[in-house]
Amino acid sequence: MIRILQVNTHNKKGGAARTAFALHSRLAKESDIISYFAHGRGDVTEDIKDYKISLSPEIYIHALITRLTGFEGFGTYFSTINLINYIIRNEFDIIHLHNIHGYYLNFPLFIDFLKSTRLPVIWTFHDCWPFTGNCANPFDCNKYFEGCGECSDVKKYPKNYLDFSKRMFKLKKELFESNWNPVIVTPSKWLSNIVKNTFFQKYQIEIIPNGIEIETFKPANKEKAKQILGFPSKSKVVLFVAADLNNELKGAKYFFKAINEIKNQKDLIIATVGKKCNNKLNVKAIVKEFGYVRDKDELALIYNAADLFCISSLEEIFGLTVTEAMACGTPVVGFGIGGIKEQVTEGCGLLVPPKDYISLATAIKELLNDETKRIRFGKNCRKRAQDKYSVGDLVRSYKKIYYAMNSSRT
Repeated sequence: MIRILQVNTHNKKGGAARTAFALHSRLAKESDIISYFAHGRGDVTEDIKDYKISLSPEIYIHALITRLTGFEGFGTYFSTINLINYIIRNEFDIIHLHNIHGYYLNFPLFIDFLKSTRLPVIWTFHDCWPFTGNCANPFDCNKYFEGCGECSDVKKYPKNYLDFSKRMFKLKKELFESNWNPVIVTPSKWLSNIVKNTFFQKYQIEIIPNGIEIETFKPANKEKAKQILGFPSKSKVVLFVAADLNNELKGAKYFFKAINEIKNQKDLIIATVGKKCNNKLNVKAIVKEFGYVRDKDELALIYNAADLFCISSLEEIFGLTVTEAMACGTPVVGFGIGGIKEQVTEGCGLLVPPKDYISLATAIKELLNDETKRIRFGKNCRKRAQDKYSVGDLVRSYKKIYYAMNSSRT
């Protein structure tokens, strides 16, 4: 029996949390694994093995330190001690790190503890934060290959007001580069290729795509789904999903610009899920905003009511919403960036160059006006999701690593 602790910023909010907690929940059904989950922020679930480690005041102090000094990871001392004691009490065999940023961990203290115990560590990179001097999503900046410095946007998450990216990069490199041997996992080949050119290159690097619950996200009758949500049966629904539609990296402005290029489409309805957008650019279509949807069944219903799913992100390690839409048999249109190009293969959707909203509009119109192609693409999407992106596949892939790490330990 292997005892594993998953560690992440949140247990529910965001793609990393949804993937990490789905892995934990599915592992809990395995007879040979005991999985626990530790998170720093958000509510505690009913799962007795879901443990919140942080003290809220420390998180605010940590965030303030980051804002004022440019250094992240040097607050939340007592919260980190709490996590360390939790690990010692429960005698875990393997520590599985996900996102350790987010103002809830003193990572020098925590990583030094892991090194001293020689506990096997697997670390899933859900973004680029581990090897940059500041940001989680560097977009088209590649200064991290040279040690960062002269950061082009210090106000990106994790937000701060002083540029200490060069020193922060050096601190991360010193901490993460030696005296331990983590297995690094990335959800896409795109990110894996980047990691192989950073100071993590000497470690074992594996690719495991994020998995979704294909039993929940599955095709349903589209007309009925539209009826339940109050859409006219003959309407053409284009769906856009992002935790925060105001996040510049999610590219909502390019999506709405593309919609405004679509003329004479009187039956067009735009549906959005996530924090409501402040600027819809006077979009010339009906817009239905669902807000942030936590219930998976409700989210699956919305995917099924959509004729197309659009993703206009400017950077995406792996589009979990893309896979969810595909699993529901909804074709995808969007920008061909990052891991999206690996998910949306030919016959599953149409991808165009980033920021090219004219081409995006053309792709949307092409599929909206070709029902035969939409149906064919939808079937291809479902099959690809079943073959490549189920939580079952995710669990099997991680279990292979867990067993290899545990056997080498003993």
